[in-house]
Amino acid sequence: MEPLYTVHNTRAAYQLNWSLSLFGKVAFPKSSIWLNSLKSATEPDGVRILNCSARDANVIQFLISTQPDKSPSNIVRSVKGRLQYLIRGRISKAFRRNYHIQSVGEANTDVLGDYVQRQTRKHPMVDPSVQALLESVQFHDSTVDLAKPRIGTYGQYLNSMHLVFENAHGWNETRANQLEQVRSIVVGSARKKSWQLSRIGLLANHIHILLGAAVTESPESVTIALMNNIAYVYEMSPILKFSYYAGTFGGYDRGAVRQHPS
Repeated sequence: MEPLYTVHNTRAAYQLNWSLSLFGKVAFPKSSIWLNSLKSATEPDGVRILNCSARDANVIQFLISTQPDKSPSNIVRSVKGRLQYLIRGRISKAFRRNYHIQSVGEANTDVLGDYVQRQTRKHPMVDPSVQALLESVQFHDSTVDLAKPRIGTYGQYLNSMHLVFENAHGWNETRANQLEQVRSIVVGSARKKSWQLSRIGLLANHIHILLGAAVTESPESVTIALMNNIAYVYEMSPILKFSYYAGTFGGYDRGAVRQHPS
């Protein structure tokens, strides 16, 4: 079955930020020597360096924003590879293999979780029976901690996403069977893909999803997969708009990262 939603026909609104720490075998040259060149070099990769600081002589920390098609592993590869090229004359093999990359956002995990939990109260339905139905189809797995970094092959990472899809043409879904199937297919997709699914905020006309993905998965790839799976409930009809919102979050917000990057 051909996918209905693709990277070519679906638009994204996004705010994707990451805290990246790289570790050197020896002390790095001062950032004043290479930072501007590094910013210019990573921009074509869809990786924008917003801030850079040194926690130690051999530890560099970055605050980064990206486009939706970039995974944490893409970011590490871009920054690490471009920087190694820039300082190759001073240090031929500058980096240790390990790294730490962590998703961050305007709100932290606790604040965002509370926001999604309150969606049915924020958007109440006039009919009490529909309101009760929507409250019954919400999903929360309290065992999932989207603030806790995971261990990858060469480093620690956190890839926590807030995804929002809106129904097309102002459609409000109030049928119990359809709502339950949408919830079920999101839960099933997360289980199949080994995503850490924390919450589903399922409303009549839109849906919020909080989940953690692998280090190699981008917000774009996760989103397109979920949108097509939801469309499958409706026999691949375009129930959702050809657009979505994707944001990152973690254990602390961007303000904390700017002050104390990690």
